[in-house]
Amino acid sequence: MKERHRLAVPRASARVSSARASPIVRASLAILVSAASCARGAPSTPEPLPMPVESPLKARARGLVAMMSDEELVGQVMMIDAEGSASLSEASRAVLETVRPGAVLLFGYNVAAGPASTASLTKSIRSAAGSGGLPPFIAIDHEGGSVYRFKGGLTRLPSAKALGLAGPRAARAAGRAAGSELRALGIAMNLAPVVEALSDDNASFLADRAWSEDPSVSGRLAAGFIEACQDGGTAAVAKHFPGNAATDPHLGLPVIRASLEAVEASLLPPFRIAARAGVSAIMLSHAVVVALDPDLPASLSPRVVSALKDGLGFDGIVMTDDLSMRALSAYGGLGAVGPAALAAGADLVMVSGGRDALAIREALLEALGHGALSRERLRDAASRVVEQKLRFGLDSETDDERAARFDALAGTVAAGTAALKEARESARESARGGPRDRLDP
Repeated sequence: MKERHRLAVPRASARVSSARASPIVRASLAILVSAASCARGAPSTPEPLPMPVESPLKARARGLVAMMSDEELVGQVMMIDAEGSASLSEASRAVLETVRPGAVLLFGYNVAAGPASTASLTKSIRSAAGSGGLPPFIAIDHEGGSVYRFKGGLTRLPSAKALGLAGPRAARAAGRAAGSELRALGIAMNLAPVVEALSDDNASFLADRAWSEDPSVSGRLAAGFIEACQDGGTAAVAKHFPGNAATDPHLGLPVIRASLEAVEASLLPPFRIAARAGVSAIMLSHAVVVALDPDLPASLSPRVVSALKDGLGFDGIVMTDDLSMRALSAYGGLGAVGPAALAAGADLVMVSGGRDALAIREALLEALGHGALSRERLRDAASRVVEQKLRFGLDSETDDERAARFDALAGTVAAGTAALKEARESARESARGGPRDRLDP
């Protein structure tokens, strides 16, 4: 039997160890010390730092969240699945009406019947799960290549590896097709792209899902996909922060033993680029990254989440991968890892299975009741989810607008397919000596 690790509510550290601080942190400390030394000769009253101005979108999200009950707050920070194709199963409808989740994840069997059935299903989900005029994000893994859920009716996306070889124009064409076509089906969140660079450590797990072996190239190609996908109306999710190893997290616990310097040089840059590109959400991996936290997987680690939110300045949704994966089996059941992930700083926890969804909901409410999960943390998480819903217009989209998008789907797919084909042909021409469309490291 695997040893179970005790999970505790994280406490903020009051010190930064200079031995473990990153070069960025060490440089900042050196500048502060130098500035303080220079100032001793001529004391002066320091200018007060300006208060950060909260964006109207963020302020509105916080206002909506402030009016939510505990049950509504807990719902907003959950992503669960749904049973059905053209319509919901009665059991799934009951779960959605109870949980009122912030997001609903679709799988291949949900969309196998084609675009019309998928649009009908997403309408049923919005009806069952909508809360206070805020429909859930409906999400799907739409990376391309080996991770492609649809049987037909949409632009067939190549793998990230193939797009990476074709160059940035192809990456953007694929992102635009993905974003506009998914939104026409009522799907407003794409759990893509993978932004991790391919390495010897993760190649057996990621394979064709990675863009490049170079972290900078991988980040820039992924950023092009992200921007175009979001321009098409669908929130993108960069994954899996800060990285993965050879072990498939569905089957076991990945461990990354790279040094802190290697983590900063190879793992973090693609996510920094994605964050600067305005990606809506970043998904945490279930890997233990020894240099950042030797004790906990990323999805349960306050240190790793802090590296993302504070270190990279990411202000969108930080979400987990599926908490039902075996990678977390040594850290307790869903009733333990759900509250622990939120307490560590995640904003949206993913769980598949109706019973599991209800179990996590009860665990979160219980953790809130006895203080293991603070209401302030829960409200902050819910605010991040709601802010992104407002950003992508989920609160204001009308039935007529949805119908118009779906009616235009055939033309949207034709345009997306043509643009992607042209971009890939252009890349082949450049490989034969024509105009170049490649990113250099």
